[in-house]
Amino acid sequence: MAGRLARLTVALVVLSYGAAEAIQQVKSLYTAIDLDACKAVGGSRDGQARLCKGLPGYPVYLSEGQSGTYLSVGPNAAGRQAAQQTLKAFNTLFDKSGRRSTIEWRFVVRDQRPVPYATIVRYFTQAASGAGEVLVVTRVTDREACHVAYIDALANADAIVLARKVADTMARSKECPQEPSVEGAQGRSPM
Repeated sequence: MAGRLARLTVALVVLSYGAAEAIQQVKSLYTAIDLDACKAVGGSRDGQARLCKGLPGYPVYLSEGQSGTYLSVGPNAAGRQAAQQTLKAFNTLFDKSGRRSTIEWRFVVRDQRPVPYATIVRYFTQAASGAGEVLVVTRVTDREACHVAYIDALANADAIVLARKVADTMARSKECPQEPSVEGAQGRSPM
């Protein structure tokens, strides 16, 4: 009986160690979008497009025009779904004070390098009903980038916590949706 218990204990320790190794800790990195440091890459459908620094292997494509801002990441970022998606309300990534915005990258480490699966970006919106702020959660893989969810940052007290949860569940594990969902409370920010 004691021998059997000892073998079972050893087996559980080995399994626990293997499971711990298999679990990848989720982390965040932050990169700034500084328009002065971005490279112009021509025009988009209604404005100028730029390529900005992101994570290694994941450049940031940014296009601003009359209808708002389009942001996509990854190789061939301009050809990904996110490069064609924006909020319905007029929007920009930049608040009234400047020309810098921040991207939060949700990622895991593989082969000692960060591999992103989502981004979270704050968009500043404007409509006849007023101004607002919306967190846009984007799914990121080596082949695609697409909007997954929108979160009204003014209507949700812990909007960034909700955005991270959406990034870590929906964006990480589900395919690109036909239309992004609206998560949490809403009604304070035009979307």
